[in-house]
Amino acid sequence: MDITISFRHIIADDVLKKYVEEKLSRLQKYVEMPLDVHAVLSIERKYRQRVDVTCTLNGVVINVHEVMNDMYAAVDSVVDKLEARLKRYRDKVKRYREERPRVSSAGPEEGAGNIIVMRTIEAKPMDPEEAMMQLRASGNSFIIFRDTERGNVCVMYKRRDGNFNLIETAGRVV
Repeated sequence: MDITISFRHIIADDVLKKYVEEKLSRLQKYVEMPLDVHAVLSIERKYRQRVDVTCTLNGVVINVHEVMNDMYAAVDSVVDKLEARLKRYRDKVKRYREERPRVSSAGPEEGAGNIIVMRTIEAKPMDPEEAMMQLRASGNSFIIFRDTERGNVCVMYKRRDGNFNLIETAGRVV
């Protein structure tokens, strides 16, 4: 679990920081995947204590904020809200996994699409212009390659009107 704490318009206090880390570390028990948590503690107009927490979980972002007169009470309230949202997310994922149709080996169902052939393709590094030339030369309807500039996996395909479309993946490069 990665916890980042920032202070805005407030002096960084080790006791408060330790309290926030302790409270936020409780949230890991609700999910299997590691959490990235960023908390911002701030004071607005000398009397409003605000806590903003952004939690990233496998691409899902959960934002929670609370404004109170006491910073510790605001932290407790934010953690309670975040626990409720993480429980709801966990239950939603669990429900999806239970309701998802299972792949059966009994045979194909009527009207269901089946995977006929599965291939592993190594995405060769090249730029989009080179991929377009190879696609024209090969006569295939698409080509999969790795962009040399960004390192993203890309798919280029030929449209019916003769032009080409390029689909780039987004995300971290492994």
